[in-house]
Amino acid sequence: MTSRLVARSLRAALLCLGLLVALPAWACGGFFCFTQPVDQSAERILYVHEAGKITLHVQISYKGDDQNFSWVLPLSKAPEKTPDGKDIAVGSDTIFQILEKTTSPSFQLNWQGNGTCSAPICAYASAGGGPPNTDGGGGVKVLAQDSVGPYDYALLQGTSGADIVNWLNDNKFVQPASTVPLIQGYAQKSYVFLALKLKKDKGTGDLVPVSLTVAEDSPCLPIRLTALATQPDMPIAAWVIDKARAIPKNYLHVELNEAAVDWFTGGGNYKTVVSKAVDQGSGHAFLTELAQKTADLPIQFALPGWDVNKLAGLTDPAKFLAAMFEMQLPGTVQMQNLIKKYIKKPDAFAATADQEFYGCIQSYNAAQPDSGCKAYVDAAIAAGFDAVAFAKDLDQLVIKPLKTLDTQYKAAGWITRLYTTLSAEEMTKDPIFATNPNLPAVANQHTADAMPICEAGQTIASSAKITFADGFELTLPITKEQQQGCMNYPGFGGPVGLGSGTGPLVPGGGQPLAKLQVLDESGAPLAIDQSAADQVDAELNNAKLGQPSLSEAFKAKLPKVIWNPHSSAAPITTGADATGGSDTSASTSAPAGSSSSGCTTGNVSHPGALVSMLAAAAWFVRRRRAI
Repeated sequence: MTSRLVARSLRAALLCLGLLVALPAWACGGFFCFTQPVDQSAERILYVHEAGKITLHVQISYKGDDQNFSWVLPLSKAPEKTPDGKDIAVGSDTIFQILEKTTSPSFQLNWQGNGTCSAPICAYASAGGGPPNTDGGGGVKVLAQDSVGPYDYALLQGTSGADIVNWLNDNKFVQPASTVPLIQGYAQKSYVFLALKLKKDKGTGDLVPVSLTVAEDSPCLPIRLTALATQPDMPIAAWVIDKARAIPKNYLHVELNEAAVDWFTGGGNYKTVVSKAVDQGSGHAFLTELAQKTADLPIQFALPGWDVNKLAGLTDPAKFLAAMFEMQLPGTVQMQNLIKKYIKKPDAFAATADQEFYGCIQSYNAAQPDSGCKAYVDAAIAAGFDAVAFAKDLDQLVIKPLKTLDTQYKAAGWITRLYTTLSAEEMTKDPIFATNPNLPAVANQHTADAMPICEAGQTIASSAKITFADGFELTLPITKEQQQGCMNYPGFGGPVGLGSGTGPLVPGGGQPLAKLQVLDESGAPLAIDQSAADQVDAELNNAKLGQPSLSEAFKAKLPKVIWNPHSSAAPITTGADATGGSDTSASTSAPAGSSSSGCTTGNVSHPGALVSMLAAAAWFVRRRRAI
C-alpha cells in the first residue's frame, strides 16, 4: 500500500468559526473564512452513557489514497438500529470542534507588578441498503450490509480472523494480512465487526464522524488494532459524559508537574510533557485534563432557532446561505462540503477561491444587482439548486446530532476529558473506563504567578520568577523568540492542541510526572511510587468492573511513595529524546505477558466491553520511537 494512516484530526480549526461555546458571533462573516492550519493529530471519541446504553461519536481521521480507505471497529455486540433502520449514523464534526474549544487545557501566567519592569506582551498569551446477506461464506456471518452518508458498511461476525479478513478484502474493505491475529483475538470473544469504506463517488474529503449506540454500561477502547498503523506517541482523547467523573479502570493515572510546561508559549511543549509523564507511569496511563459537573460547564451544542423547514422553502441559494448564517449554523469542514455539494461552482469559476465565490453568494442582495456577485448567483442557479435535499442533509448530518447531544448533555451529571499518548509497542492493553462519584472536579485552566525581572536600565523583562500552584519557584530566561514570536505559536499562544506542543522540557522544572495514582470506582486516589509503576500496571490487567482494582494484600506490599518531581535525583532527559521519546530515567515497558486481548483486563472476560478506535487499510511500516 502506498497510503498510510495518519492519526490526524480534520485540519479545519477555522479562525472564522462560530464554535458553539454558547455560540459566539462569527468573526469574518461567512462559511468560507480563511483557515488556520492547526496540527491536531489525535484520535477522538466521545462516550455518552445514559439508561444502560452508550452512544459513541468517533472522529475518523485518514490521509491517503481514497480507494484504499477502510475502517474496522470491533464491538462487543451489534449496535442498536437508528430510527431509519441503519446500524450507524453519520455524526457532526461540530461536536469535536465544540469539545476542543471548551475542554482543552490552557496555561496562563498572572504577572505581578515589579516597578517599571514589565513582562513582554507575548508572554501574556494564554492557552487556550438492501436486506443483508446472512452468510458471507468461509464461516463469516454478514449481519448487515448497507450505506449511510459517504460510507458503505458491513456488520460481520465469525470465529476465524483469517476468514473475516478474507471477506473484508474480497468485498473491498481492504485489510493487510497482519490484521489477522488481532481480528482473531476479538473474534474468539464473539465480537461483531463494523467495517466502513467510502462509496465509489466519494473521497477522503467527504469523511465525517460516525455515531452508534450499544446496550452497555461501561466504555472500553480496544486499541490493539491501531498499533499496526500509528505514529509514535499518538495522542488519544476520550470524552465521557456520565453520571460521575470518569476514570481509567485498568490504566494508571498521572498528574503533570506544571514546572516542566513551557508557560511562555502557553504550553508549547505540552505533548512532550504528557508523553514523558505517561512513559514514567509505565506507558499505560491517562491524564484527566478536565472533569466538571455539566451544570458548572454549560455547553450549548445547538440553538433553538435552527429551523430546517424554513430553509427547505428557500429556492434561492443566496437566501439559503444568508438564512443559514443568520441561524448561526456552524461553519465546519463538514458544512463547507455540504455547501459545495448543493451550491455547485461551475468550471468557468474554477479559478475563483471558494471564499470569494460562496461569500459573494451569501452576501448578495438582489436589490443591488451591481454588487459584482450576481454572476456567481446566476451561475449557481443555472447549475441547479435543490433546497429540499440540502435542508434534509443539514437536518440529518448537523442539526439532529447536535440537538440530541445538547439534550443528553444537559441531562447528564459530569463531563470528563481523558488524554494519553501511546506508541505501537504500548498498545497492548485496551483501556476500560468507569466512574467514581467521590473524586473532585478538575479544571482545564491552569495559572501560575510570574514576577518580571529586568536587566539594569531595561524596562522589558528578560527573565521571570514563576511560582506554581504547589509552591515551587523557578526563575527562567525569556528568549527573544518568546518575546517577539507570539503570533507564531499555535492558536496565538495556545492551546497548542492535540498532536502538537512537542517542544523540549523546561530546564530546571524537574520531571514531567508529578503524581502517579490508581483511581478506582470509589474513594480517593491511591498514590503510587514511580518505582512500582510497572508492577502496578501488570496488576491492573486483572481489574474487574465493580470490584477494587488492587487487593489489600497487594497494596500492603507497595513501596512508600518517595517520588519528587523536583528532585535532582530524577534528572531530565535532554537532547533528541526531550521531544517525545521514552524517558530513560524511568522504566517504561510493561512486563512481558501483561497485555490483554480484546476489551478485557488480563485474562478476565469483561462483559461491559465496548468499542475500538479505528484500524484502517492505510498500513505502513511504522517507525518505532527511540527508547
